[in-house]
Amino acid sequence: MSQTRWVGQAAEVILAALLAVGLFASGGLLPILGVALSLLCPLPLVLVRLRHGPLALALALTFTALALAGSLSAWQPLAFVLEFGLPAILLAEGLRRRSRPELLVMGVAAVLTLGGVAVLVLSAGEWTRPLSAVGQHVEMLVTDMEALTARIAATGEGTAPLAVPIPKLRAFLLMAFPGLFVAGSVLTAAGYVLFLRGLIRRWPAQLGGVAPGSFKWELPEVLVWVFIGSGVLYLTGLPWLRPVGLNGLILLLVLYFLQGLSIAAFLYQRFKLPRFLVTLSVLLLVFQPFLALVVAGLGLFDVWFAFRRLSLPKTPRRT
Repeated sequence: MSQTRWVGQAAEVILAALLAVGLFASGGLLPILGVALSLLCPLPLVLVRLRHGPLALALALTFTALALAGSLSAWQPLAFVLEFGLPAILLAEGLRRRSRPELLVMGVAAVLTLGGVAVLVLSAGEWTRPLSAVGQHVEMLVTDMEALTARIAATGEGTAPLAVPIPKLRAFLLMAFPGLFVAGSVLTAAGYVLFLRGLIRRWPAQLGGVAPGSFKWELPEVLVWVFIGSGVLYLTGLPWLRPVGLNGLILLLVLYFLQGLSIAAFLYQRFKLPRFLVTLSVLLLVFQPFLALVVAGLGLFDVWFAFRRLSLPKTPRRT
């Protein structure tokens, strides 16, 4: 029985490593879908850690690095560890210790951001000028977007060309890239945490016996003043203050969006709304960007209205 258990664990470790290699390699093989698939790299590693402990995770990371070194370039294993291996370790330990969702998401997002910047610097070889490597990457992304826009406009038969103010859009993306990059890391980390918590709640015995609580996201009240200050800096129009304000607004809107989602989930459970209404809300959130601003506003105004406390039944007064 013990030998069979070790064989099963070894098979799961190898399978997790192969999945991580395939997901990581898809980022360079598929233009758009591959990038989304590559973001799933930490998930099989985290599941192996939750099921079989830290040694299994170390072995899976080792096998993944060796496979990447043999099939791709020599620096790919280091890029994988920086960009996905470290977040997987932090995710697994945070879930096991039942860390607060805000702290876990922000910690994983910080590691994802730093790892992404390190990979950009590593691939560009700009060790002495890391900001130059990031700038080159942003320029390449904007150029690819311009080429895609021109291709779409050229293939439109009988229709007017797309009226896209490319210079203004380029300037905006270059100014907002730090905030967008960090915001993307925050959303990716939140997706990891929500997905893994759902799996743990569904199969607690198979995933280390961890019993996560509800996803309660509460930001410090002082961030409201940071949000207001960012808006003031952006409205000044000054070239050295406007980018700071814009990036601050982008990041804080994402944080308050997650708080709004936490409030909405609490209200759905509190009033026992039907499941189809939850599904409809998620679909509307995906296809209607304005609704995301409404959810972010719900999270922002929670500082003053405390929606979760207002919805709770009041205890009868004592006479």
